[in-house]
Order: sequence, then C-alpha cells, then structure tokens
Amino acid sequence: MDINIYSADIKKIVLDIVENRGKKPNRVLEMCAELEKIGREKSDDALVGYACFSRGETYYLLNDATNFYSSMLSCLAPMERIKEWGYVAIANNMLGIMSLNRGNAPFALDYYIKSISICQEFCLPDIEWMVHMNLGALYLNIEEHQKCLDHTLVSYSYIISHPNMDGQKESLTTAYILMAKAYLRLDKENKVIDIAQKLREECLPYLSAIEKVVVFCFFAILHNSLGEPDVRDKWIYLVNEGTSYEMPIMDVFDDFYDYLEMLLSIEKYDDFFKVYSLLDDYTKKTTIKNLEKKLLTLKIRYFRRTAQIEEYKISSVLFFELSEFMERENKLMVNNMIIMRNSYNELTEINKKVEKENNDLHKKSETDPLTGLSNRYKLNEYTDSLFEKSIKNQTPLAVEILDIDYFKQYNDNYGHQAGDECIRFIGQKLSDMSKDPKVFCARYGGDEFVIIYEGYSKEDTLEKAKGLRSSIVDAAFEHKFSLAADIVTISQGICWGIPQAGQGSYTFLHNADNQLYEVKKESRNSIKIGTVDKEGE
Repeated sequence: MDINIYSADIKKIVLDIVENRGKKPNRVLEMCAELEKIGREKSDDALVGYACFSRGETYYLLNDATNFYSSMLSCLAPMERIKEWGYVAIANNMLGIMSLNRGNAPFALDYYIKSISICQEFCLPDIEWMVHMNLGALYLNIEEHQKCLDHTLVSYSYIISHPNMDGQKESLTTAYILMAKAYLRLDKENKVIDIAQKLREECLPYLSAIEKVVVFCFFAILHNSLGEPDVRDKWIYLVNEGTSYEMPIMDVFDDFYDYLEMLLSIEKYDDFFKVYSLLDDYTKKTTIKNLEKKLLTLKIRYFRRTAQIEEYKISSVLFFELSEFMERENKLMVNNMIIMRNSYNELTEINKKVEKENNDLHKKSETDPLTGLSNRYKLNEYTDSLFEKSIKNQTPLAVEILDIDYFKQYNDNYGHQAGDECIRFIGQKLSDMSKDPKVFCARYGGDEFVIIYEGYSKEDTLEKAKGLRSSIVDAAFEHKFSLAADIVTISQGICWGIPQAGQGSYTFLHNADNQLYEVKKESRNSIKIGTVDKEGE
C-alpha cells in the first residue's frame, strides 16, 4: 500500500499502527478503528483492508481467536480488489494457522494452498516459505511424516539461503524441530541426532528464553525416545526452570502438548501438572475450544491412570460440553468459509487445486495411518447418523471400548516400533470384524479402539466381543511383560441399549468407558457389559 498518496492525517495513523505493532496493542486497535472508519467513508479498499488486516494481526498476537477470525476475513475482499496479493497470502496463511488450532485440518489446508498458489502466481517467495512450514506442521499433526518433511525442507532451503533475514535463527529452529519430529517417527535416528546437534550449535545460543524452552521440550522427548532417562531428566529440569515467561500460545501449543504427552507416559506427574497449569491458563485466554479439549484429554487420561474416579467423571462431563460447543463453532467456521469462497471470483484455478488436495486430505483425515481403521473423526461422523437412525427405528446399538492390557510395559520393553506392530496386530483383527456390515471399528487413540454393533441383541453382542478376544488370544502374540498373561490380551467395556431421544453416542461411549474402567480396577483380560436404560443410566 502506497501511503504517500494520502493526506498527512491518514499517513500519521498508518505510521502509528506500524510503530506500535506488537508493542501497544490497544493503541493499534484504536488506530485501526479510526482508519477503517475513514476508509469506509471514502469507499477506499486500501484503507479498509489495511485496517482490518492490522487489527487481525494484533488479535492474533493477543491470542484472541474470535476477534482475529472476523477481522482477518474482513480484509480479504478489499485487498483482492486492489490486488495487494502479499496481504492476501499472509491473511490466508494466518487463517490456516487458526483453523488448524480450531481442529479443522481441511479448512487449514484450504487456506494454506490458496496462500501458496497466490505466492507462486505473483512471485512472493518471502511469504511462501512460511506457508510451507505451516503445511509441514499440519502434516505432522495428522501423522503424514514424509509430507511434513517435503514441505519443511522447502522452508529450510529458503531459510539457510537467507542468513540475514529477520528472525532467521528462530525460523531455523522451527524447521529443525519439525524435521526431527518427522524423522523420529520414521525411525531415522541418525538424522534426528544430527539435527539435535545443529540445534545446539546453530540456534540455541541465539534464542529468546521462551524459544529455548521449546527446544528443551524437544530434547526431553528425544532423549526419552532414545532410552536415556538421565539426560531426559536434565532437560525436564530446564523446562521447569524456564516456563515462567510469556508465550504466544498458538505458536508453541503443539510443542508443549507433545512434551506433556511424554511426561504423562513416563508418569512424571508433578512435572506434568507444572507445565499443564501454565498451558491451560494461556489456552483458555484464546477461547479456542479445540485446544482446551486437547489439553483436557491429557487430564482425563491422568485421572483414569491414577484411579481418581470422581475427578475423571467431572472432567468427562466438561469434555462433553466442550465437544458440543465445538460443534456450534465449526458451523460458524463453515459459514465464514462459504462467504470467503464466494468472494474469490478471480481464483477459480486455485480452487480446483484446493479441491483435489482437500479430497485427499479428507480421506486421510478419516483414516488412522497406523492401522488403516477409521479414526476418531470418522467415528464421530458415523455415530451421529447411526444414533439418529437407531432412535427413529428403536433398534439396539452397542458401543465397545477396548484397550491392550499393560501396553505401556510392552512399549517400554519391546520399543515403540514393536509397539506400533502390536497396535497394527489388534487393528487387523478389528479390520476382520469390520467385514460384517453391522460392525464398525475405529482406533480411538493410543492403544484404545471402539467397536459399534448395530442391531445385535445383548447376548449376541457379548458373543461377538468374546469371539474377538478369542482370536487375539489364539494368535499368541508374545507379551512377556504383561501381568495378565505372557501374550497380548485386551480388556473390553461394552454399553448396550436402545437409544432414546436425548441419548447420543456420548452417553454410550461414557458408559462403555466406565465398564472398561471397572474391568481395569478389578482385573484385566476381561469383559464387562452394561445397559443404558431410558433415563440414560
């Protein structure tokens, strides 16, 4: 935007916004409101677009998701009309970040691909590398590790060829951590160790305090994976020492979430809650319910693991309420996306590219990459329509939750790669069950799976469940570290009933989870089946 064509008063407002960006947010918001008012009075798209963009950017730095979304969307149409493609590309990139944080990977991909297409068409490499970095994070999020590497390496090439760019060390750090996490999941240990050394030498001395803590989190995860607990604990100590700083939560959430998962897996509960409490406070300020929900799943797993049944129940109810809120929030996102798409009159070719990649991502987003089963996203979609049909026709349904007995001991002793093989083994048994059109199987997360039985009596459901456990036991998949048997076994909790109005999948899932909890509390390698009555108990 060329401010030299404007009056002295308008120039002063714009310069005020530039000078106070990232320093005095209230002042920036005040000036943006004034500039937008002038722009609308003059029907000046440049002023309106710049005001909305700068306001959205400020709300992003303030972790204010709701106001960010409306402001950044408002800048797109005026910026397109005046062909300010750099701003349009950056806005799409930031909207992609927000969509991913809100739990909608397909929308995020949509924004990122639009941004990259604009960058390529109008030769904007200084913006394109950032979008590739965010695409790398997206693919890491859905466990597409090679695609994560492909996009991150594009960013890495740009960063190392521009050593004097602003924030070069910080950007290099982000690229290294993304690459290392992908290599770690691809079992390329030598590459991970090489990147870790580069992080120490090339980046760590030049980072701010909070950026260093992110690296410490990664090093703790790395040395835990390498089976080096003493080294890991030194990094955990450094994380604890450095978590008192202000942090841009949307930029670092995934790094801290991965770290918390690691702490939970090794039962370092004091360290877990020290970081959890801090992250929880920041996350609630963003009003992004998906981030709150992700964090809450960790707390629920903790309560379940430590047999704190009352806290577990309370947290489960809160999880349900957050899920309901997110459904309403996602509907708003869909409406906003429709409005945005309708404004892209000049980008039809881009939309064709987006549609193809979106279809590919949609298929992947419904499938667990490790087992090939449906994942939690597809499970939610499937159960919504199934329960509606069952309530209408008054036909019985059963929901089973199962997990692998003493899976932590399996993972710790045989290694993560063997652990993946164990999960794949259970997944194959469930895939065989899924050949029955009235049985739906999904991976719920970790070593947990869900089975939906449609139209079976309580007795027949129990027989099907027993048949599954027999097939697993008969396979005699070695597990010398189990306290239930010397082979891999499962524990199963089932809820059976004819759902009534007001009883959705959550009611059945929660009841099945309680049945599984009872199995775990009393013994393992067992089945419990309960019934949901008309009151949902």
